[in-house]
Amino acid sequence: MPNSPVRYLEPSQIKAFRPAGAIHPRLEVIDEFVVLSAVIKRVFPLSNPGVYLSIQDAGGQEIGVLRTVDGLDSATSVIFHEELDRRYFTPQVDRIDSLRMEAGMWRFNVQTQRGPAEFYVRNWRDNAHEISAGRWQILSVDGARFEILSVDKLDAKSQKLLDQLL
Repeated sequence: MPNSPVRYLEPSQIKAFRPAGAIHPRLEVIDEFVVLSAVIKRVFPLSNPGVYLSIQDAGGQEIGVLRTVDGLDSATSVIFHEELDRRYFTPQVDRIDSLRMEAGMWRFNVQTQRGPAEFYVRNWRDNAHEISAGRWQILSVDGARFEILSVDKLDAKSQKLLDQLL
């Protein structure tokens, strides 16, 4: 099956609203069609999260790509930001309070930008990835993602605890 060319959408073409009780927003490409259950994903979630958003239907079929949210009406912009925050929320680890091996998994007790968290990681090498020098993304056993923006900027105790894994 040949690849279809990417359809770029302009912010002025898009209106989104959330029907009562709906999980996903309804999205209208003005004067063309309505997507009853729209999914919004970042095309480059790590390297360029602020631009290029893929708008898809509930089945994963891409409707089009929005280069930027700049220019969306205020209600649509709020919905886009809520959807992206829900999909891509990744707590940033500011400090590691404790790290110990329990039942074959590493138990982390950490402080994040949204408060304390505890999570478990099985098989560090498969579930932690250095995405750039000193920046790590960690996947917990329950599927949650955590991020260390810079190992070098962690306090000395946190760095020492993390040294057992790196």
